[in-house]
Amino acid sequence: MSPKNFHVLFLCTGNSCRSPMAEGILKHMLQKRGIRHIQVSSAGTMAPHHMPPTNYAIMTSTEKGVDIASHRSQNLHSDKAENADLILVMENNHKRFIQNLLPEMLEKTFLLKEFGKRGQRLEVADPIGGDLDIYRSCYEELETEILRILPELIARSHKK
Repeated sequence: MSPKNFHVLFLCTGNSCRSPMAEGILKHMLQKRGIRHIQVSSAGTMAPHHMPPTNYAIMTSTEKGVDIASHRSQNLHSDKAENADLILVMENNHKRFIQNLLPEMLEKTFLLKEFGKRGQRLEVADPIGGDLDIYRSCYEELETEILRILPELIARSHKK
C-alpha cells in the first residue's frame, strides 16, 4: 500500500525568493529520489499577486539545476494552510502571522531551521535587495536545511 499524499508548505514574506527556492529545492530532491506522494507548495504573508521570483532567485536556482521560473507568487489563504500537513516558515514573523490569523494551524507550523531540533529558533534571512552572492548563500542555507529534514519529512509522510 502506498502512502497518502503529504503536503509541505513553505512560507516567507513575498513568495519571490526564499519560499519558491525552498519549494524548488524540495521538489528537486523528491524527484531525484522518485518520491511522488509528498506535495510541495509555497506562499507569502504579503505576496503581490502572480509575480515571478526575483531574477537572482531564478539564476541561483538554475545554477543548481532547479527551475523555478514558472513560479508565481501568492498570498497564504486559510484553505492553503488547512491543506498543508506541515508549514515551514523562514522567520519568527511568519510564525506570528500564522498564530494571529490561523491559530489552529500553529501546531503544524515550524521555522525551517527549528524543525527537528529542540530549542533552536534560527531564521533564514531575506535576500531581497541583496546581490547574487547573497542569494547563493541563502540558497545554500535552504538546501542544507532541507537535506537535513528530508528523512523526517519522509518518515512523517508514511505516518499519515
